[in-house]
Amino acid sequence: MKGLLTKDFLTVKKKYGIARLVMDLAIIAALMIILEGAGSIYISFLLVPLEVASMLITLANSDEQWKWGKYAVALPISKRQIVSSRYVFGGLAALVGLCVALVVNTISYICFPAYRFGFYLFLSIASFCMVLLFLAFILPSNYWLGVNAGFAVMFILIILLVVLGIWSRITDNAIMGFVVDHFDLSMAIGFVSVLLLFALSYVLSISLFKRKYA
Repeated sequence: MKGLLTKDFLTVKKKYGIARLVMDLAIIAALMIILEGAGSIYISFLLVPLEVASMLITLANSDEQWKWGKYAVALPISKRQIVSSRYVFGGLAALVGLCVALVVNTISYICFPAYRFGFYLFLSIASFCMVLLFLAFILPSNYWLGVNAGFAVMFILIILLVVLGIWSRITDNAIMGFVVDHFDLSMAIGFVSVLLLFALSYVLSISLFKRKYA
């Protein structure tokens, strides 16, 4: 599995490079300056999930272009290990996203302290859960119908996220109010639910991959 993870890492490094990193940092800085306290919310719930999902779709696209699936199944590794390596990579990318969200939300707390630090910590963890939620739908779609399906799913999820944000603004941030009033319950329910969905997604992806290369 180490070799598979190395392959994915090198692929992302080649496709993205330092220019993409600089661009992301510039976008983060711009959002924090222009939107002030709200900037961390957009970064946590939109930019971070979008970037991680984009990486996984890039990997799926590269696999299709290079016919990687047909080669991988000929290697002395199981189909479960092939799928597992992609989920592990996705999990590691989600952890990197968590670190980015945590740094951004800490800066937001210091510069624009609208709530207690626990709320900003929740935003960081919620960002991590959002990334896992994106991957839980995108990865099985890639294994089922290909990279175009995964891209379509990501696009739909982004639209739903934007609609949810608009609805929250119309209702005077009712979602945020509920989270603040029921902090521990919201964190527990959200985290456990996403982990279960991610696990189910993993099982489904293994089944789809085995069926595709039976």
